[in-house]
Amino acid sequence: MIERNRINILMARKVSGEATIAELKELETLLMQFPELQYAFTIVGDISTVNSANGFTPAEEEQLASEGMDRMNLFLQQEQEVPAVKRIIPWRVLTGIAATVAILVITFAVWPVTPRKQAFRNEVVTKTGSKTTVVLPDGTSVILNACSRLQYDATRFLNGEREVSLTGEAYFDVKHDPAHPFIIQSGKVNIRVLGTIFNVKAYAEDATVETTLLSGKVEVNFPDNDADGSRKTTQLEPGQKLIIGQLNTKPSTENKQHSFSITPIKTIAGTDNTVAEKPATAWVNDRFDFDNVTFEQLSHDLERWFNVTLRFKNDKYKNEVFTGAFRKQSIEDVLQALQLMSGFHYEVNTKENVIYIW
Repeated sequence: MIERNRINILMARKVSGEATIAELKELETLLMQFPELQYAFTIVGDISTVNSANGFTPAEEEQLASEGMDRMNLFLQQEQEVPAVKRIIPWRVLTGIAATVAILVITFAVWPVTPRKQAFRNEVVTKTGSKTTVVLPDGTSVILNACSRLQYDATRFLNGEREVSLTGEAYFDVKHDPAHPFIIQSGKVNIRVLGTIFNVKAYAEDATVETTLLSGKVEVNFPDNDADGSRKTTQLEPGQKLIIGQLNTKPSTENKQHSFSITPIKTIAGTDNTVAEKPATAWVNDRFDFDNVTFEQLSHDLERWFNVTLRFKNDKYKNEVFTGAFRKQSIEDVLQALQLMSGFHYEVNTKENVIYIW
């Protein structure tokens, strides 16, 4: 409680321009201890950026600032009543990774006075070869994999509109709130949950969208037929994975419906010192796992994981199918292991950061 009150004081001093360098450093340290309060701090920053460049009159600026402070106070009051958020991975493990993550917060200064309902003020973006953890205003914890983008609106969250947009891959531990469903928009796919743990993989360059449910229940809505605009809704049970195919292309003339399948999640047997893991979420614990995927599909994951570009000089290897698991090994270690199973050749161009396969 004392630390939270201190954060409130430091926030006010920063906005008023009276904070010393030591106080700014103290505020930064406290926000690392209470990451969920970062969103209240963002709202404070939004308020401080309202200025005449946006075309507001002094009266409008005062009203906007007053409304913003009311939202911040409401948020802080709610946070004091909410128990500590369960962290999926210790923060110290993610410290090195988070340092490479680009976090982009869209401020009030560049946001329309009356934003559209589907617009999002805040976003978090991860670079190639990195990942980060985000705690949303409602207490939901999200781990973003490499090359992913999560968009949301902190203000709407405070009003019970728990809606986010995802491009890429993320592991969600959703705060249980039956009165306010949690909605994830990912391209043409919508996922609705009340409180659960699951993984969503929806990269634009991939041919499929995957939803893997670990606990709870989710409802997934997706296009069934682009020709007539019909959609399909299905529910997943714990231990199931939904794979939706070819969402970025129109269904063929012979098959006007998008293909999809629901399969059980495979489990990787653990050793004496490790617990069993599931390939779909092994990336959260720094394991690079893949199961029965083509080399072309795998190449996208390799590019995101290792920050390289793969180019096939011989297309016949694109359809080679692989299963494997690696942990903290280099891209060359992975390629050498795959090479033993397939017999392809590869060349690493370090200058261009490109790997050629033939």
